[in-house]
Amino acid sequence: MTDMEQLLAVAKMYYEQGLTQQEIAEKVFLSRSHVSRMLKEARALEISLAERFGMEKILVAYTENTGPREEFNSVCSMGASYLNSILTNRSVLAVSKGKTVAATIGALKPSKTLPDMRFVQLAGSMESINPDIDEMFILQRVAALYGCDCKRLLVPYLLDDEESKALICRHSATREVLRCRKDVNTFISGVDTMLYWAERMDEKDVHPLMNQGAVGCMWGYFFDINGNIIDTPLYNRMIIPDRSIFQSAQTRICIASDRFKAKAILGALRGGMCNVLITNSKIASQILNLDAV
Repeated sequence: MTDMEQLLAVAKMYYEQGLTQQEIAEKVFLSRSHVSRMLKEARALEISLAERFGMEKILVAYTENTGPREEFNSVCSMGASYLNSILTNRSVLAVSKGKTVAATIGALKPSKTLPDMRFVQLAGSMESINPDIDEMFILQRVAALYGCDCKRLLVPYLLDDEESKALICRHSATREVLRCRKDVNTFISGVDTMLYWAERMDEKDVHPLMNQGAVGCMWGYFFDINGNIIDTPLYNRMIIPDRSIFQSAQTRICIASDRFKAKAILGALRGGMCNVLITNSKIASQILNLDAV
């Protein structure tokens, strides 16, 4: 069993199966003290983050002795397990674009279908990225897994001008999906750094955001290190949800495993954009250190 497999096995046996530390130690051939240390360190970070930011749920994968690939897989596996545990027939779910969300959905193993659950696409599609990690395609995979309906937005993410956006939003099929946005009660989203957007937008659009202190973006909204959403004319060209989604959705999950995203995650936490965070112990420590400065 690899280090990563051990981490996942320990977390699942303790949090999902309710096994004692001694029972886990015997199953994975580790000392009880080693299992205890792994769980205690992850739990201490979870408690610290929850208290500092008033979060409803924090899940931290213990990844101190692993590399980026193991960190990524452990976070996605934990995210899939948590998401599967909270979804019901009453859920109205939205999922963002991105490799972490896509891998989390790929790790889902539903024990039953949820035919009355609904999935709503909140933002348009990014034509320049890998289709496999685009919101629309991720949404379709989730709907297929749970055997339920999904509402897709067959429109671009960023339009050339405000008139083009207005024209698209007047289309009957688009209007139908946009009306369903208000029903979303659960979302899972990654968080983008400004480097991501610098590679996908003109300099004239990115530089003003950077000058205003933008550190990250979630659901198309750019924010600074304190979680303040930065106003920009770009929103008038983007097919994104209303910013009220950060208050109206009951369960707002942010999932992240890349170490360079700590500042962006901190901004999202301070701004209350999410009330559930799923990450690894290295990022959790970074966030706490940044917040203490």
